[in-house]
Amino acid sequence: MKRVLFFAVPFALAFVLSSSVRADDWTVTVGCQKCAYSADTKADSCGAACKTADGKVLVLKGDAVKDVKFKEGGEYVVSGKISEDGKSIEVKEIKKKG
Repeated sequence: MKRVLFFAVPFALAFVLSSSVRADDWTVTVGCQKCAYSADTKADSCGAACKTADGKVLVLKGDAVKDVKFKEGGEYVVSGKISEDGKSIEVKEIKKKG
């Protein structure tokens, strides 16, 4: 039994760590929070927002977003942390996909 644990514990730990790293990266479709996603964001001014693969719309926040041409739209890979209310992402890094 100890031998099984000796092999199983490292694999379980590696799985947990790798899945937690991937949870902070998303491939999203970027657009304007007012012009493209106002039904979801209720925004009254333009700003960056995104739609995830599961259809959830999130507002993009942070210094990394300031150079994103969100009105052009397109697919991006976003790294960051979702807010506690689940309505925005504090973006650490954003890159155009492809």
